Amino acid sequence: MKHVFFSLLAFAATLSLIGQNPMNGRGKTLRIADAHLYYEEGGKRAQEAVVFIHGFTLNARMWDPQWRALGKHYRTVRYDVRGFGRSSRADGPHDPAADLLALLDHLGIQRAHLVGLSMGANIALNFAVRHPQRVLKVVAASPNVDGFSDYTPALFSAFGQVFGAVAQRGWTKETQDLWLDVPLLRLQETAPAAHRSLVEQMVRNYSGDQFANPTAAPQYGQPPTAERLGELNSPILVIVGEKDEESIQRIARLIAQKAPNAQQFSLTGAGHLNNLEQPSRFNQALRQFLSEKK
Repeated sequence: MKHVFFSLLAFAATLSLIGQNPMNGRGKTLRIADAHLYYEEGGKRAQEAVVFIHGFTLNARMWDPQWRALGKHYRTVRYDVRGFGRSSRADGPHDPAADLLALLDHLGIQRAHLVGLSMGANIALNFAVRHPQRVLKVVAASPNVDGFSDYTPALFSAFGQVFGAVAQRGWTKETQDLWLDVPLLRLQETAPAAHRSLVEQMVRNYSGDQFANPTAAPQYGQPPTAERLGELNSPILVIVGEKDEESIQRIARLIAQKAPNAQQFSLTGAGHLNNLEQPSRFNQALRQFLSEKK
């Protein structure tokens, strides 16, 4: 059960498209066998693609502060991971890397920059290990990684309280409030009020499925990504908030130490959701890293 818990902490056939012009920024639906992925596409089609991957219990909207800023120079894609947002609910194990591969194939994107936060960073790193030929660079913000186990007792206890509360009372406003108070969800006081509201909206709209049904956890394959960090040859930028929980600091250091082409950047005064707490500085670091020549 413990390994399932940590997988949840990370966190994320025939294809058909429903929608209009894919570059108009409106949401589209990609069908994959018995599931569907909600995604949005914007920016400049002729430029390199940047794919944004959200964190656990959140959705593609968490990238609002980056969407327009990066769209000025790149082809941008953001999507709801299976089990979250407007994508299919997950009722059992699933492979988020396979879903991402299907999305890239559908959009005709041969290689992309991957930008993920927390669970999204785990998905990006796992994808880069398994499909290196499809990746340009990886930005792993506030990363989690499957196979890592050195979490602090405090974080383990905080997650355990939420799991226990949901098991007893369901995904109610009370248990949602408990989750919003976990260190990984609490925004620093300097965060814009609109972004605080956005985080709350995303959590309220989340189904609670992964808390209620641990079998809906993403499956990243074996060996776990934590044991394959040395295989990551793509340039990697690890962004970690100065005030993020110690468990995440440990993971960030591990990636920076093990991945051959990794570098770490600390955002002063930021916590776990650093793209929402320090959007200007996050965007600046993101643009600088992506524009650097290999």
